[in-house]
Amino acid sequence: MRIERVLAGGLALIAIAVVVTLAHSPLVVVRRGPPPELPLVSTTQAAAACQSGEALPHGTTAIRLSLTAALGPRVAVRVLSGARVVTRGTAPAGWSDASVTVPVQPLPRTLAPVKVCFATSYMNGKISMRGVHTAPAEAVRSHEGPPLPGRMDIEYLRPGGSSWWSQVGAIARRLGLGRAASGTGNALLVLALLAALVSLSSWLVVRELR
Repeated sequence: MRIERVLAGGLALIAIAVVVTLAHSPLVVVRRGPPPELPLVSTTQAAAACQSGEALPHGTTAIRLSLTAALGPRVAVRVLSGARVVTRGTAPAGWSDASVTVPVQPLPRTLAPVKVCFATSYMNGKISMRGVHTAPAEAVRSHEGPPLPGRMDIEYLRPGGSSWWSQVGAIARRLGLGRAASGTGNALLVLALLAALVSLSSWLVVRELR
């Protein structure tokens, strides 16, 4: 009976974690720069740069930089108003995407203009910056050297006004689009198969460990 209790407790904790996660609001983009059309620069060395003329919306909890890497380095971000650091954050090494999202402390009001500075460390390979070509006066500036070829795309994110639970119906409908048998029943079928898989796995674990 001990095995059954441990397994039931583990499944209950997973269910609680799912419920708590779905109660949170997904992050939404509240401000972004020009779409990242071109790679501006690439490097395999640790680097640091700043982009001026940005606006930090109130309530921003994450900043997304258009940095691309197969296995990303550690990225530290600081936002400065004049010479004062108003918020900062760090994304650990190991990310892999066409962008990196760095959590920061939210502010109660919008600040503009601000300067967004980032620095990379613990390099794991080549990293590229994407953005658009601009005049040198508007471009990203490296801490050591001349302005870069253009301006990086920066997105500012904060929690939306609705939770994941409130979007379950819309997500279920979208899962049913473009299928041979369309409709929200597809999502219910996936949940039923998942429940069956969990039940079967739990039964096999209990049988093997008794």
